[in-house]
Amino acid sequence: MPAPGTGTIDCQVLAGRLQHTASSAYPLKIISPQAARTTFADGSQTALHPAVSYVLSYGGGLVHGDRIHVRAAVHAQCALLLLTQGSTKVFRKGARTASSNGTGDQTVQTMELSVHQDALLCLLPDPVTCFAGSRYHQRQAVDVHPGGSLLLLDWMTSGRMSRGERWQLDKYLSVNLVTATAPTRRLAIRDALLLEDPGLRTRLHAIDAFALLFVLGPHLTAVAQRFRQDHREHRIRPFRATPKHASVEWSVSEVSEHGICG
Repeated sequence: MPAPGTGTIDCQVLAGRLQHTASSAYPLKIISPQAARTTFADGSQTALHPAVSYVLSYGGGLVHGDRIHVRAAVHAQCALLLLTQGSTKVFRKGARTASSNGTGDQTVQTMELSVHQDALLCLLPDPVTCFAGSRYHQRQAVDVHPGGSLLLLDWMTSGRMSRGERWQLDKYLSVNLVTATAPTRRLAIRDALLLEDPGLRTRLHAIDAFALLFVLGPHLTAVAQRFRQDHREHRIRPFRATPKHASVEWSVSEVSEHGICG
């Protein structure tokens, strides 16, 4: 019997067919709809076998004190897309009764992910939205094997803006770790964002969201190159998506010839 709030996902190709398995325990729920390989006009198909999993929680959000832990492994010739069905809402303390797996000082969600050679993992959730008074700690650790590729988006909004809540959370901590496994195991990327200050609402009044994107590996070389090109063209001034939208200030950091983060 899995522990409450834990889940596992595994993708591998056996005898030419995708084997995609997932399990989860309340309050975590993982849904894996069937995905099909794209067939091109010449009859050829995509090189990787696609798989999709949605990481959800009962009740539409994370109750204060919840502990969520997800493990996923993507093996050779597989492409796994991890999604959510809406923003990850983090409820404040006292918004509901004690969670099913105990209470604590904060809500915690961790992911341990492994991307093997000739595999692709795309972690593209909707943003985290912390309610006023909430405390949230997120940790995402990814092992990338030689020849593996990773597209990881980590982002959060200022809160329930439609209700006038902007940067009223008590604490937000997000840590992303990317480990290269060859030639020796080493930490390649460590990024952390900590927001914990009574004056956040004043200091961040002009900001609605923070986002971090990792684009790593041979399957994403062209995507990384496009970001490099766009950044070179807009490095002097903030990139303005369209005249109707506010400016988006962004930057690109080199990781290797096959990847960037920004």
